[in-house]
Amino acid sequence: MLLRKLRMYLLRLVFVPIVLIAVFVSPSWSPESTMSFSMESVGYLFLLTGLIIRIWCSLYIGNRKSKEVVDQGPYSISRNPLYIGSFFLAIGVGLCFENWLLLLFVSAIIVPVHIITAKTEETNLELKFGEQYRMYKQRVPRFWPRFSNYNSPDIIEVNVNSIRRIAMDTVSILLLPQIEDLIELLHNHGIIPFLWHLPF
Repeated sequence: MLLRKLRMYLLRLVFVPIVLIAVFVSPSWSPESTMSFSMESVGYLFLLTGLIIRIWCSLYIGNRKSKEVVDQGPYSISRNPLYIGSFFLAIGVGLCFENWLLLLFVSAIIVPVHIITAKTEETNLELKFGEQYRMYKQRVPRFWPRFSNYNSPDIIEVNVNSIRRIAMDTVSILLLPQIEDLIELLHNHGIIPFLWHLPF
């Protein structure tokens, strides 16, 4: 629980520089260019992929995290599928805002934080569940999915609070492209200035 709070605190701490980069640093490509359209479209695909992964995980993990070894659905092919979804979201945000600096900054924060968190959580889970978790670690990779492992019951019990949280997250993520369009509009009308133009 303490580790999760520290992770959330760190992610909130970097929220301010992320907003500053998104608003005041010029895009890496001209808004009318083919590259700009391509990067934005790829960014949307990454965002949707990340959302789908996280929604899928939430159906299985609910409030069961750290209470039992969850080894079904996405957790049968990866030990940390929620974090894989977060990686996709981080890349998607940078690409949607068409900004290399934002992409690098977000990735440099999200990826190491979640890798360190995953390793620490696994140590705690192994201490808590012993041989059961060690056998799970042997079967299932930490991140890269092993699709041949996939298994899932026909019926699963879903936690309502978990669905409510992921629904709120989904709405927030789906608003990002609209926020990016609004920022671009404000720039085009000279309401918000660019304070830094990327040299590349």
